[in-house]
Amino acid sequence: LNNSKKDNFFFKKKGFLIKKNFLDKRNLVKLKDIIEKKNNKKNIFYYYEKVGAKKIIRRIERVTEDTPQAKKILCSKKLINYLKDLYLKKCRLFKDKLNFKHPGGGGYKPHIDGHFLWTDKNEKKKYGWKEYSNKFVSVVIPLEDSTLKNGCIFLAEKNFTNKLGKNFKDIVKKIEKNTPNIKKKYLKLFKFFPVELEIGDVLFFDWRCAHFSKKNNSNSSRMILYATYCDSDKNSNILRNKYYKDKKFSKNPIKN
Repeated sequence: LNNSKKDNFFFKKKGFLIKKNFLDKRNLVKLKDIIEKKNNKKNIFYYYEKVGAKKIIRRIERVTEDTPQAKKILCSKKLINYLKDLYLKKCRLFKDKLNFKHPGGGGYKPHIDGHFLWTDKNEKKKYGWKEYSNKFVSVVIPLEDSTLKNGCIFLAEKNFTNKLGKNFKDIVKKIEKNTPNIKKKYLKLFKFFPVELEIGDVLFFDWRCAHFSKKNNSNSSRMILYATYCDSDKNSNILRNKYYKDKKFSKNPIKN
């Protein structure tokens, strides 16, 4: 097998893939500097958390709509073509965000992206991300080194999620209401491992891979660009606009 076929085989079997030195470090360092200097909140969702007595930024969504340098990286031919070869034949950028995780910043509970139920403005029950596509791949791009101490991601192979059920409806029965978080009693079915990444490395994982992260116990931040792509005939902007409109007007908040 050539390298691309090996990657494809491994990803389809395990649901994840780590590519070392996949992206140009210089572009990522420049992007980090640009984001830290920006103060335009026009097109993006901001989320905050309390660390001690301070209220600090936790996450920004829709970074590509406000920062062209981020869009250039996430929509680059290299990344899109690789995702097409790997898993998504009709690859579309579905959503993107920046997770800051400053010193003392909190982690995320074990969850399965996109697996939750929600109610739209017309009181109709909807099935998480499945309303937009059947295939999703998330891409984790560190803008700072991601380590055990500063709260790197912990991942489980997608086969562990199959223990919850083979289809979406079966899986969400084991998920906490209105969230993608796995009910505590089912966590014993999963084996998680830490994914430490350096700037330039990229983690690809299927949306069925459960994951979590811990608190940042270091003195340095752990900034990562986190993008999700899907397989769809629809234009990326149509999908993204529908998702964020649903997120805004849903009867119960979409947590993921």
